[in-house]
Amino acid sequence: MRDRPTALLLFACLSCVYVLTSSGRPRTPDEYMTLFQAESLIERGSTAVPQSLGTQNFYGKFDLRGQPRSPYPAGQAMLAVPFVWLGRCAFARLPGVPQDTTTSFYLEGFAATLSSATFAAAAMAVFFLLLRRLELSTQDSLLLTSCVAFGTLLFPYSGYFFSEPLSALLLLSATYVLFGGESEATRTQAITAGIVLGFAGWVRPTMFLAVAIFALAVMVRGGAHRWKVAAVTAGLPAISAFGYLAWNKHLFGRALEFGYPETAEFGKHLNTFQTPFYVGLTGFLASPGKSIFLYSPLLVLAIFGIRSLWRRDHGLATVCAGLPALYLLFYMRYTQWEGGYCNGPRYLLPSVIVCCLALAPLIQLKTQSKARPMRRFIVILAVLGFAVQVVTYSTSFLEDQVGGGGYYDARFNYRLSYNPIVTQTQRFIAYWSGKPAALGLGLDRWFLFLHKLGIDAGTLVVIAILPLTLAIWSFWILRRIWYASELETGKLALAPDPQRSDARSSHR
Repeated sequence: MRDRPTALLLFACLSCVYVLTSSGRPRTPDEYMTLFQAESLIERGSTAVPQSLGTQNFYGKFDLRGQPRSPYPAGQAMLAVPFVWLGRCAFARLPGVPQDTTTSFYLEGFAATLSSATFAAAAMAVFFLLLRRLELSTQDSLLLTSCVAFGTLLFPYSGYFFSEPLSALLLLSATYVLFGGESEATRTQAITAGIVLGFAGWVRPTMFLAVAIFALAVMVRGGAHRWKVAAVTAGLPAISAFGYLAWNKHLFGRALEFGYPETAEFGKHLNTFQTPFYVGLTGFLASPGKSIFLYSPLLVLAIFGIRSLWRRDHGLATVCAGLPALYLLFYMRYTQWEGGYCNGPRYLLPSVIVCCLALAPLIQLKTQSKARPMRRFIVILAVLGFAVQVVTYSTSFLEDQVGGGGYYDARFNYRLSYNPIVTQTQRFIAYWSGKPAALGLGLDRWFLFLHKLGIDAGTLVVIAILPLTLAIWSFWILRRIWYASELETGKLALAPDPQRSDARSSHR
């Protein structure tokens, strides 16, 4: 119970930092179609996206009634509705905001993007609670959570409008419900986790694949006799998946018609599994643009930590190892395994964040002599990851990937040689040195973008005051908690071990 206020403070601090550093705008069809869905839910109570035709940014299919539909289910759009409403009814009415359609639309996109900051911060709050359940000290839990929050791809994706931060939150929430306690999961907990996983499939249908890993982990942790709890965990998402297929049948006439266009640029078929496994595997592991180890270096240690986590909790170790392995095997054959225009290996981001829980056993208090160098190693890897995020997050990935011409080849296949570390560093240096940039180009921060739209600088300061104030206040309180935990940890380290005292007495 004492950890929950700390988790809430951590959520407040991280969400505000994520907001202040956000790019603040959608830029790809994946993001725009979800934004259009949220707008439609507000305006007409529908998930059809007729406004996408007017903006010439339609990506999807027409349903049986001739309505344009997004290929993505409406889970993320539903949760983004309050944020879009905030942009429409609050930000757009502030003084110093031009009253034109373009500015209003981009303000809605800015507000929608803030939902990703909220979901990413909430994911880290749950991550912190799971670390505490693994008996990590408060100080180590705060340290490790901060490393993951800024040393992995979660940091830049907190400023985009992709579904990955929300997916990470839902996977961590299901993990917390099922494996966040010492006792075996009950049926009530299985029902809760099933509801969470069932909703996750309506955010991104591939999240339904994770259900098998969670059901297996329940039985691995408690034995085969826990099959009823595992069945409940898997049963509710199965019902949700059936409902999703029925919705597709209603819209398009076929259950397995998901609404994706048949082809993309240059007539390439995207939703197939034609990529040779060695191409996707090489890309995910070793390419400079999509390597999970380059964009999340902490994963290197997390893989070694799974063995120690297995001794602590079989079920949690199964989830940490199973989820990234599952999605790696699934996406390495996927035709568009790189994730389209995006930053890093975004498809693997949610499972990588869950896997980072395996770092916890490496720095527990009972191995203090080995924990100190391990903490330093973790911090070093997090700093390296943060440096990569700073480079690729400082300017728009879309500007680099489209403008640079090295992302796709003439057949719309991803180039394994594409290296954003080099190209985006060059762009950052050029823009930081004063190179002029048009709207949507240059340094990729929301206040710069909105100011180019014509919004008054004073208005942007007003928007930033609340998150800035809350970030400073919550950080100050967390700092006090950190030092209080440090004193408590020091006392525990200096306290005599009763077993060793008894052994010495017996020897004498």
